[in-house]
Amino acid sequence: MLPDPCIRSIVNDYVEQVETALPGLLAGFYIYGSIALGDYSLSLSDIDFVAVIRSELNSGQLVLLAEVHRTVASKSRKPNMNGIYVTPQQLGKLPHEIAPYPYYCDNRLYASGYFECNLVTWAELKESGIGIIGPDPSLLEYEVDWNELLLRMRDNLNSYWHSWIQQSSRLWTAKGLALLGREAAEWGVLGISRLHYTFRENRITTKAGAGEYALLHVDPRWHSIIQEAIHYRRGKPSIYHSIGRRRSDALAYMLYMIEECNGLAASSG
Repeated sequence: MLPDPCIRSIVNDYVEQVETALPGLLAGFYIYGSIALGDYSLSLSDIDFVAVIRSELNSGQLVLLAEVHRTVASKSRKPNMNGIYVTPQQLGKLPHEIAPYPYYCDNRLYASGYFECNLVTWAELKESGIGIIGPDPSLLEYEVDWNELLLRMRDNLNSYWHSWIQQSSRLWTAKGLALLGREAAEWGVLGISRLHYTFRENRITTKAGAGEYALLHVDPRWHSIIQEAIHYRRGKPSIYHSIGRRRSDALAYMLYMIEECNGLAASSG
């Protein structure tokens, strides 16, 4: 059951329009991500979806599908839909195993790519996805290798997140200036906290859930910046009087978390 009437309306409208324009296309349609995990925000969250299609789309079908998305988006700008179109045989696979597939992101339908093609997507879908069409997500015919997921998550920690922190630490850059704002601080603080949770618990949680978990497991000196990120996620006012202090606290916490996560990954691997 979708948790919010606005989300239900968007999803129902989309499904009805796809069935009208391309009858029988959808063998399955699933919502995953923050909405399925119970941490959605109508202003911050996307409607993350996996559409299971009976066969690969041709150019004519792509045109019709793009028109469906345009129509749905024109009725409700928030939250956005973001998702992928895969065949049953592509479920659970990684880029080196399958051909690229169509995906919809930032109000545009792309003919092919590997958007969200990773083990976290497949784990979230199977463990917490909401089925709109098709069998229950837990019954989908693929398995997630958690050892492989944790290895890839460690690579992500030391590539994407390490680079993000380095770039954000230089103030007079786009990322450095962005970190003066609450949105970038929330993205970094809660994003890296989700990795911390997964390394400790071998599960996936929400951003806010990861923040709440971190409050129970890290030194109190980090509590202010974690709480600030959770407050932003939940639409609450800032607890910081200085944006410079918030920025420095966010950077220090993320650097601390890089070390913590690497230690957890090493001990488990």
